[in-house]
Amino acid sequence: MKESEIVPDKIKSKLDYRAIIGIVLLVISFHILINYVIEVDDADTIASIFSFFNPLIVASVGFIVAARYRKSLVFGKSYTALAIGYLSIFFGEVTYMLYDIVYNIEPYPSIADVFFFMQYPLLLVHLILNIKFFVNKINKLSKIWIVLMPIIVLLVYYILSATEIKVEVFEFDFYYGTVFIYFSALTLSFAVIGAIIFKEGVIGKTWLLLVIGILFNTMGDTWYYNLELFEAYNLVHPVNMFWYAGYWLVIYALIKLKKII
Repeated sequence: MKESEIVPDKIKSKLDYRAIIGIVLLVISFHILINYVIEVDDADTIASIFSFFNPLIVASVGFIVAARYRKSLVFGKSYTALAIGYLSIFFGEVTYMLYDIVYNIEPYPSIADVFFFMQYPLLLVHLILNIKFFVNKINKLSKIWIVLMPIIVLLVYYILSATEIKVEVFEFDFYYGTVFIYFSALTLSFAVIGAIIFKEGVIGKTWLLLVIGILFNTMGDTWYYNLELFEAYNLVHPVNMFWYAGYWLVIYALIKLKKII
């Protein structure tokens, strides 16, 4: 480990809970606004714009952090991967909007899903690089968690789906959704391991924010792919609140990380 890459443990990092409360209030207020105040047609457009600006902001902040640590063999690469991951979500949201609003074509499944899927391997690169930088080898319990966590999430997805339709009629959409949900849960499992490893260090609290952000995204993904089984998703659905909250928590985590190391 190079001296310039060592994170000083003595630096204190405090979370501003007012910021977290502000994020929650912003998400709820926006949901109420587009559902009960704005006209339906305008609400769809505004929700789409809000949806693709969120990951774009995350990507922008991520690139700023990556630029700061561009000389680091680990942090420069890991935060570049994170930034590109959220940039791919941005491209997915824009493509989804073009299909749905501009061309009036069913956006699921579509080429937009390629961009949405790319976030998972890129976020995994970010998480694994950071974890390997601080520990040479993860323990057996962590390995079990990595296997078990995605299975639990997939089981929840299965139960949610099976309560509404019979298992024997599960078709393409169900199995298609399981791929995305599995990798979303796998990303969350690595994020949790990172939070446990870093909990006593300077980036412990910021990593916890990152974990909570990814958790909200995983919950949103699971709910979304369940909704798509029944064609129940729309641009102003409450599931969007999980993604919005996830994005802004990650933004807050990145801003704090830039300030403390």
